[in-house]
Amino acid sequence: MDLSSTPRRALRKLRMDGLGELLTEGWDTLYVDALLYRGMYQNILLEHLDIVTRDELRELPGYVEYEETDARVKYKGRDGLGDDGERFNAVNRFIYEESDALFLGPVGPGITSDGEVISESVAPPPLVERRVGVCLAQSIDENGVRRTLNALSGEVTPDRSFDTAAFVVPPWPNYYHWTMESLLRVRLLEIHGEVTGTYPTLIVPRDRSSWVDETLSLLDYAGPVAGFNGGIAAVDTLVVPTYPDPTPAECRWLRDRMRTGAGIDITESRERVFVARDDATVRRISNRDAVERVLNQYDIDSYLLGELSVREQVELFSNAELVVAPHGAGLTNILYGDDLTVVELFGDKLVATFDRIAENMDHTYQYLECGQDGVDIHVNPDLLNQKLSDLLQ
Repeated sequence: MDLSSTPRRALRKLRMDGLGELLTEGWDTLYVDALLYRGMYQNILLEHLDIVTRDELRELPGYVEYEETDARVKYKGRDGLGDDGERFNAVNRFIYEESDALFLGPVGPGITSDGEVISESVAPPPLVERRVGVCLAQSIDENGVRRTLNALSGEVTPDRSFDTAAFVVPPWPNYYHWTMESLLRVRLLEIHGEVTGTYPTLIVPRDRSSWVDETLSLLDYAGPVAGFNGGIAAVDTLVVPTYPDPTPAECRWLRDRMRTGAGIDITESRERVFVARDDATVRRISNRDAVERVLNQYDIDSYLLGELSVREQVELFSNAELVVAPHGAGLTNILYGDDLTVVELFGDKLVATFDRIAENMDHTYQYLECGQDGVDIHVNPDLLNQKLSDLLQ
């Protein structure tokens, strides 16, 4: 993002959320991201860390494989976008158990008794280096440099303890990461619980949003759920499921589970949905009036998802036939649809985050490259009209 757009985004944040939230975001950007992650972690800590990789877990006694998969999953980055996007073979799904482990608040990672970082607790293999750094930077911010380093050497007094537990705390607390990286892990935890007779305590974020609690209520995990108040936790048995790069089977499991929890009835009438971002600080549509005129031609209704409960979002997308949206977390909800047509609007950053969900769910997916207007997106209405005409007529 162009630095010249920063004041505009900050002003929106101030107006929407107040001074306190703006200062918190500024602190996270300047101190946690710039100093701790980019400075301390990348230049000092990284080369001294002992990280247990996914391949190394396979050779350890605590590794139990539960499910073979032949799924090929799109890369989440730009290389996965489009019909010819690159794909990789999804790994077989497994659970790993580590005795006498630590978990660093607020978001991980899990640490062995010897001070090794369990990579699978925070990331799939391609993202390990970045995700471990993001999590350690947040730990240093909360727990201090000394306590975090002591935990990495296996010499720290924990703030609290758990017996058998699994931490599903995402590094970024937004709707996409919580849904696709935290909730999906419940599937393996329940399979493991059925086999072992012990369902690990599901540890969820502290200070969580009301929509997180609603998703947990709809999902109805078979085991106990507890909030983690931060700090450093000791865990007698840390249960680590495969970190999701979601497969079709996992996506369909979550769709069906959430629909059941929400008591959704599938109707004969199908909605046409535009996901507005008028309540976001970035990626709003800068020429909204022109776009709205195009949407009206095709009976596409606009929704601010922040005004809907999770249940209402599940219901809306379960009964949709078309979704048009700027890139953003609201598109996570295409998970709940059947035979959807999805049109994603991009500015200058193209990623396959929602393309791969669409492919997993057998949706029709198209995208439109738009102009970047500061922090927002400028849509060519003629190109949008042509795209919708081709898809709907």
